[in-house]
Amino acid sequence: MVPASVEGYNHMSDWGIESFTVDGAGGPNLTPRSGGGGSSCCGRVPARWRPGMKVKVQWSYDTTQGGPRPPPPQEAEVEVPEYSSKAGSIQAHFYPDHKVKVVVSNYGIRHPRYPMSDEDKLPWKTREDLLEDERQGRLPE
Repeated sequence: MVPASVEGYNHMSDWGIESFTVDGAGGPNLTPRSGGGGSSCCGRVPARWRPGMKVKVQWSYDTTQGGPRPPPPQEAEVEVPEYSSKAGSIQAHFYPDHKVKVVVSNYGIRHPRYPMSDEDKLPWKTREDLLEDERQGRLPE
């Protein structure tokens, strides 16, 4: 097992994420359509990915002052897609209808090598220019 920071992305426009954990490691609070700017320490992931690898995510919603009552706390066991030997951080993604996905990556969500489809990244958009920056040695590989 290797240490990994815990980050989050809230893809929803109507609910904040008050708190969340991935296998017990806490992540930062997330306002609607925010994330990636902060992380918490420390989660742990296997140094090498293995097929069928899953993590348990627990989260609670937040609401604006005077807004409707938030949904009850949620919990899900989710499969982690394959990651490289450069494990990176644990990144939880929260979507409408209590859906959550987790990836482990050393890339940010806008990077073309980020392990998600462009649709799953929304509202964040891929920046293809980051590949050219890599080739020019301006970013780590």
